[in-house]
Amino acid sequence: MDQPPSYDSLFGKIAQAKVTSDGNVDFARKSIGIVCNSVIATVLLVVSLAVPVAAIVIGGLYLNDCPKQKYIPIYLIVFGAFSIVKALSSLVDNCRARKDEGEQEESKPKSACDGIIGCFLFAWFIAGNVWVYSTYKKFSTDESSEEYCQPTLFYFSFWLITGTYIIMGLFFLLCCGCCISMLCCSAKMSSYGSPTSKYGV
Repeated sequence: MDQPPSYDSLFGKIAQAKVTSDGNVDFARKSIGIVCNSVIATVLLVVSLAVPVAAIVIGGLYLNDCPKQKYIPIYLIVFGAFSIVKALSSLVDNCRARKDEGEQEESKPKSACDGIIGCFLFAWFIAGNVWVYSTYKKFSTDESSEEYCQPTLFYFSFWLITGTYIIMGLFFLLCCGCCISMLCCSAKMSSYGSPTSKYGV
């Protein structure tokens, strides 16, 4: 008879979530939570701090170098600062959740703060879309022109926003793939359990 999986591993925790779940929706919710609290997610979170730091640096360096749309460097600085705050807050929550999984009540105020910052970043992202995309192909690289916008500043902002849409699309496809995989895994586990029922065990 096969040994049960180790519940210290990521797969083991997901298998345990399957056993304790009330259905596929609850299983999907628990599995996503387990993956988000994993070490892999924490490492990705730390690596993702490089982008907001770069945004602050570039926005600060070229703060007065885009008279065509003066809000673009401000957008980068504010985006970078709030993204770092949110990433660090999430990192603390993830470490706390792994350290003491039984005491989730302490993280509720921090989660509310994360929600507020997340809403602000979403609204700020929309504003950045307006400022950056309305300037696309409408600015000059001549520093003496009133239509000037420093190319590095503009194209960093442009690809930061466009890259966000690309990542969102990939994440959506990944979520769809995970959901399909979990449904297939669930059906497979159910089929393994069905022969025992024939013998009344």
